[in-house]
Amino acid sequence: MAITNPISRTAFYCCVIRADDAARERPVCGDGFAARFIDDAVRRELAPLLALKEPAASNVARHRLIDDLVRERLRDHPRTRVIIIGAGFDTRAFRLKGGAYVEFDEPALLAFKEEILPSASAPNPLTRIPVAFGDTRPDVFLGPIGGTDRALILLEGVSMYLPPEAIRDLATALARHLPNATLICDLMSTQFTRRASRDIRAQLSTMGVTFPDQPQHPSGLIESAGYRPVAHHSIVERARQAGTLRIPRFLLNTLLRWLRDGYQVWVFERPLSPASLT
Repeated sequence: MAITNPISRTAFYCCVIRADDAARERPVCGDGFAARFIDDAVRRELAPLLALKEPAASNVARHRLIDDLVRERLRDHPRTRVIIIGAGFDTRAFRLKGGAYVEFDEPALLAFKEEILPSASAPNPLTRIPVAFGDTRPDVFLGPIGGTDRALILLEGVSMYLPPEAIRDLATALARHLPNATLICDLMSTQFTRRASRDIRAQLSTMGVTFPDQPQHPSGLIESAGYRPVAHHSIVERARQAGTLRIPRFLLNTLLRWLRDGYQVWVFERPLSPASLT
């Protein structure tokens, strides 16, 4: 598949580094399906990105952190809906035990994904819904799947490409249509964006990816929709634990706390609606 949409390049990039992780002797994430979506042409086009080792380590650690959070919920509630916005080449419906999955992404990407890994072959229920995100308001694609169940919403590797008003609009729509769902997303501080992600942003910019200004931490935008943070987990610390980022722990806890805490997986919830308590 030719990479035409700039944002789709990031989906292929994430897929390549998960495939490389799965080939390691001790994988962090272990996504054995990722290699199906990539070929030598994709690797050649993404070579400048793949040369950056620190972002790759963080990306794989992020995916593993979210895997573990989803697994934790599915152990107790195996029928939970798992709604993935900007799913890319996510394969959790094939890898994790339990869950009923809904994936949203661009039509061309999902068509390619369906050709390689059909939804009907997943061991868990899986529905893929194509959405032209740039032309479709969140209320339009979220309305038909709305409900008061305790769903999980995954927003992985997406927030850094959205302007503040889009993050706020998406959070507001999620609160309206899925009021009792838990939102799991990765968020960057402005300091982390400026200092730690400079190189990968520069490479992505040469490929046509644009990054909006984020004058404040995006967690505040999500909280403005009525969510409250209940947990956050350092992606950099998880990569350090895995041995893929070699940074002394004492440095992360002192001089590099801005790095440790600047990029985290956040978990948000809202007060339960009365309908869910009856």
